[in-house]
Amino acid sequence: MQHGMNFLLRILKWPIAVAMVLLFMPALDADIMMIRKTLDYDFMLTFVVPMLGMIFVWFIIPGLNGSHFSIFEHEFTHMVAALLTFHAPKSMNIESDRGGAFSFYGEGNWFITLAPYFIPTFPLLIMLASLFWTLQGIALPFFFMPVLGVMFGYHLVSNAVQIHGDQTDFPTAGWLFSVLFLPTANLLTFGVVWAFAAHGWSGVSSWNNLLFHSVGVWLDKVL
Repeated sequence: MQHGMNFLLRILKWPIAVAMVLLFMPALDADIMMIRKTLDYDFMLTFVVPMLGMIFVWFIIPGLNGSHFSIFEHEFTHMVAALLTFHAPKSMNIESDRGGAFSFYGEGNWFITLAPYFIPTFPLLIMLASLFWTLQGIALPFFFMPVLGVMFGYHLVSNAVQIHGDQTDFPTAGWLFSVLFLPTANLLTFGVVWAFAAHGWSGVSSWNNLLFHSVGVWLDKVL
């Protein structure tokens, strides 16, 4: 299955890159519309303020950038992407201020290489954890959205500082592909997490509708 997945990702690589370029403006419009629809007092207090607070804390507390947790999050995301594409993990090394390394069995693919730069791993895990309460028909605890906001803010700022010219992952995946793929990929994952924070899983469905609507609007402009 690993070889089949790698072959599929190799075949789809450049079609995906083209699709991401074409989706950039629709995704940006969908995110802006979602933000405008959701900025009420409760949402600001429970999600946006914790998110922005985490970003602020990042810049005032020395050592968060390059900390064990920051490096672990990065390498853990590589590992999750490897597992999703049927690559068995081999080892993970984490050293503060020196970076980390994750290795796996197999040849790998661009999805594994670029995963930490667009997948908000811990926010997504928190979103999945919501199913524990949802499936039991229980309201989410009061701390759920603030924690999601903190972890999403952490993802946004840590991801931003990790995207630079010295990253070895970008040449591995291909500089051109990375530049074409990552901006829209981040807009898409941003929209999903923000929509969930605003209205749960139904919010994600609403954001998908906004995206499709935005695609239609841009197609009308082009055609």
